Amino acid sequence: MQVHTFIAESAADAVKQIRETLGAEAVVLNVRRSESEGFSRLWQKPRIEVLAHLPDKTAAASESEPSNVLALAELREELREIREKIQTPSSAAADLSLTYDGAHGVTRPAADGGWRVGDLLTNGGLLPLYAGRVVEELRSIHGEIPPEHLRHEINMAFEILRNHWRPTVTADSGVHVFVGAPGAGKTTALCKWLAQASLVEGKSAAVWRLDGRVANTAESLSIFCEILGVPVERCVTRGARKPDADMLFIDLPGVNTADASTMDQLAHQLSLLPGAQVHLVLNGAYEPALMLSQVRAFEALGADDVIVTHLDEETRWGKLWNLVLGTNCSVRYLAAGQNIPGDFAVATPERIFTTQFPGKSPLLQSETHVADALLNREWTNQK
Repeated sequence: MQVHTFIAESAADAVKQIRETLGAEAVVLNVRRSESEGFSRLWQKPRIEVLAHLPDKTAAASESEPSNVLALAELREELREIREKIQTPSSAAADLSLTYDGAHGVTRPAADGGWRVGDLLTNGGLLPLYAGRVVEELRSIHGEIPPEHLRHEINMAFEILRNHWRPTVTADSGVHVFVGAPGAGKTTALCKWLAQASLVEGKSAAVWRLDGRVANTAESLSIFCEILGVPVERCVTRGARKPDADMLFIDLPGVNTADASTMDQLAHQLSLLPGAQVHLVLNGAYEPALMLSQVRAFEALGADDVIVTHLDEETRWGKLWNLVLGTNCSVRYLAAGQNIPGDFAVATPERIFTTQFPGKSPLLQSETHVADALLNREWTNQK
């Protein structure tokens, strides 16, 4: 028996294809839905896949008729399911309509008289413990009954979170040390900051690319510094003086917080750099619990603030509020992507919240200015 496969947009299309290929005596064996691949399923209607064959002429005519009846019933059932799937909105779309409707938000469901913003914060990445604290503060200030529109609840929650925001402290020494776990993006973050300081702000800079318990293999840092004309030192002696530059960036190898000996070695290195600001570079795509664990481990070594990277890989920007509510470190910069200069913006509560609820991401900022300056530097060097 030779089975033929037909992909059709509708039942009528399937019947037409089968009759044109096999004739009116063809028998349908099976019918199933055929989903589109990838993102195309968002706009393309589901199609149907039909298996059919042409029976032997010697087969009893009575056998083909029940098969056709059964296949037709199956085809009708498949069409009914497809029609329901197309006409019924997805749960995700329904949830979105309850979350935000533009200028006024939505009114509270009649069955629920409590604050709704806590669930929104949790869905956005804030741990339930801290979301509950926000709601408790809202209740203590505004009472048990929330405002009618969800937009007003969100604005009130933002005021609570902004009150917990810690401003960053800038050290007078101009020495900046980058620490973090392997793969967090320390070297990329350093290069982004170096590009802004050198090309946009016009500051002089120097770089120390130092080894730790393991070798510092970030050769790309030395290459980038060569392009910018920034001096790089691979080894410095104990008590070495800061170079005659506005800013000194020090890159150290990534360390595993679970390795006590490596952390001790890092603590010793940091003790030899008095007055330096220590910046923890943290992968923003990590789960909240891991992010908090790493911040607390590096806090013990004197980390002053956090630079969050890999935000192009994460949509739940609400998880950044865990750092605000659950640690003593301030959030200094937000970075996205591997490109240099790329996206590298000063962290503010407004930038995080407007990206979270929802709106055009404000992360894209001085990238154009940095890129233009970098091109100008390259053109000048060629001349």
